[in-house]
Amino acid sequence: MKKKSLLLLTCTAVLLAGCSGNRVSDTVDKISDSISKEQGTPVPTATAAPTSTPGPKETSLAPGKKGTVGDWKISVKKVSVKTKIKNGKYSQFEPHKGKSFVVVSASAKNNGEKAQQLLPRMGLENQMISATLIHQDKDEYAPTELIAYDKDLVAETIKPGSTKNGIIAFEVPKKAAKQLKKMKLRIGTKMDYLVYTF
Repeated sequence: MKKKSLLLLTCTAVLLAGCSGNRVSDTVDKISDSISKEQGTPVPTATAAPTSTPGPKETSLAPGKKGTVGDWKISVKKVSVKTKIKNGKYSQFEPHKGKSFVVVSASAKNNGEKAQQLLPRMGLENQMISATLIHQDKDEYAPTELIAYDKDLVAETIKPGSTKNGIIAFEVPKKAAKQLKKMKLRIGTKMDYLVYTF
């Protein structure tokens, strides 16, 4: 009987409130509260409390140390500046005028269950492993792909359980290349990455 009378009271309140906007919802909320108090049930809230989104996971490392990102175990061994990279006896890679190569020697082990590309040219940023050379926390450089160079790790497919040693080359202005101590390498996904400080 009480439920019927409360329901009738609610309908009447809504009709009396007419088109008064907030007053209707306030009245309904008050009646819902009184019903729940009588029945001892909690009132469901209209909006859920905001949940915090976890930030990116960053692991800082020095050259020579190993870090894990997703299925990959990566180690940056050393970094150097070069004006050319030899490719066999008769060919070489040269940077554009006014630039130098910053060459990162690294190794990568695929701990996954299938063959995967390290540093693919395209993919989902929250899944693919990418590398960025950062100068003075503002200028960012993407790897330069050394096509047909067997030591280039860019877009290298590595079988499960296998390790590949090689290099990641970045073409940067000569002035920046002289400031290796002001550079760092970020390697990983958008939300999980390693940062090597030189």
